[in-house]
Amino acid sequence: MDILLISPPVSNFGQAASAISVLTAYLRSRGWDVSQWDLGIEAFHYYYSDEYLGRCMDFVVRNGDGEEFEEFGSAVGDIEEAKRVLRNPGIGADRARMRWALHKIDEASMLISACSGGRWELSDSRFDVHGALAGYDAFAQACTDPSRNPFIEFFERTVVDRLFVDKPRVVGISISYFSQLIPAVALAKIVRRCVPGVRVIFGGAYLTQSAEDMVRVPVRALGVDAFVLHDGEVAFDNWLRNVLRGEGVLSSPNLYVADGDRYRCAGIGGCEFVDLDELPVPMWTSDGLDLSLYLTPRYPVGLPLSRGCYWGRCEYCNISSQASSKYRRRCVEKAVEDIRAIVGETGSRWFDFPVDSFRPKDLQQLGLGLLEAGIEIEWGAEVLLDPGFDATVVADLARSGCKCLRFGMESASADVLRKMNKPVRPEVAAKILALCREHGIRTAVMFIVGFPTETRGQLNETYDFIVENRDNIDFLTFHRYSLVVGSRMAKDPGAYGMYLRPGRAVFSPNLPFVNTNIGGMQEDHIVGAADLMRESLREYFPDIGELWTAGIGGWLTFANCCEGARFSGG
Repeated sequence: MDILLISPPVSNFGQAASAISVLTAYLRSRGWDVSQWDLGIEAFHYYYSDEYLGRCMDFVVRNGDGEEFEEFGSAVGDIEEAKRVLRNPGIGADRARMRWALHKIDEASMLISACSGGRWELSDSRFDVHGALAGYDAFAQACTDPSRNPFIEFFERTVVDRLFVDKPRVVGISISYFSQLIPAVALAKIVRRCVPGVRVIFGGAYLTQSAEDMVRVPVRALGVDAFVLHDGEVAFDNWLRNVLRGEGVLSSPNLYVADGDRYRCAGIGGCEFVDLDELPVPMWTSDGLDLSLYLTPRYPVGLPLSRGCYWGRCEYCNISSQASSKYRRRCVEKAVEDIRAIVGETGSRWFDFPVDSFRPKDLQQLGLGLLEAGIEIEWGAEVLLDPGFDATVVADLARSGCKCLRFGMESASADVLRKMNKPVRPEVAAKILALCREHGIRTAVMFIVGFPTETRGQLNETYDFIVENRDNIDFLTFHRYSLVVGSRMAKDPGAYGMYLRPGRAVFSPNLPFVNTNIGGMQEDHIVGAADLMRESLREYFPDIGELWTAGIGGWLTFANCCEGARFSGG
């Protein structure tokens, strides 16, 4: 085997990250022997099992904490049933049963973390080693010390044996979320220690979002041969041909290779952006994944048919490092063929388009292409509240199988939206939400609490908008404002009335700040404000805060849209 592509823990237990599937298809088309492995879902089943939870309960009892965690003891016997429930067809319509199953998973997380002695915390979507980000030495310890990182034991039991069997020449590790960073580096170090000679390379959305930090990271911190930022296909292929076949030179500006104790860019000029129409059909493959492992009644295929954000000017955002990215989409003909092939391969007719944004007309053309081809699927996507979503477009999307649209509205204050440079107007947003309701498309709306210029009065405008439009909003999410690396605001905080506080943790995607805007919230007040907004809206959205109502593309949100009767879910 040439390459084994791995998605590490901790990630989504209902859906594999699409990055390794897209890259697998591309590299195979270039002649490489490639396999993919979602190690995240296997780790989830390892830890969230009767056997492991039983060991955890025995540990806390032996250490005198049994009474404190007695209420979580039922998770030991119920966890397998909870996982089975989430796979049941129709579960999207059964709120009570979904809540029971997800709360059992939460109880299991608390029990697992109780065994750490305060050294680490693990949940289905988060992993944190206390003190790991204090500096590079602390980070290295968190990635190599089994007493501070439970994944080390799991990797040594699971990964090393497979490497000896498959004998890959390269291991590629895709880091989509910050929660995967420490497990990914721990995995890389174990691979290099136990199987000398195997090359290791990183890539993924988290690295791209943190690009400005990554170019300064010392080699000893990551311990890999190279990493890729932005589009990975061409850069990865270029690196493989050079290091495995001795062909050509390393010449991609998306590629960074180890050089002494620093990583240097292997090319010059701006980033390379792949033409999505040049990717193979099918662009996505499930070969190498066991779709039955995921906790969902039907597997929702994540198919990224566009890249980049066509707006790309929001001041606070670093998604795909939008300032340097550009919007591209796959042509309708090839997208339709991808979808047809994937339905044949997987049997699933649930599709999620996990993209930064889709132009309304582009999404409409895709929907019309599906209708013309006679392909019946149910799908959802994340889009902007763009005026282009008029009555005709929304009607065509609904006819083609659209079940849910996720909107990043962020605020209902016109002044805050202008300061964000967000192309949303509250009156237009209300109209689009009403059109979706009229045509049977469920809506998920996301807001940001604590933007630096936002006053309490402007936050109340958002509250009033939600209440006034509650009949047209199905799912509701509040994100706390963060000053994130790679955003325009992070490049010049002073221009936005902020200055940085000292003591930023290494690898942290968020920069600590002080807000000097009159009436604006300080960083440590934002959590309370977001919690207050959630609680004050519970009267209208009784299930606010539940996983299936998060409205951020969660697989159970989508299951509810496809299977569930409409309800005020929040």
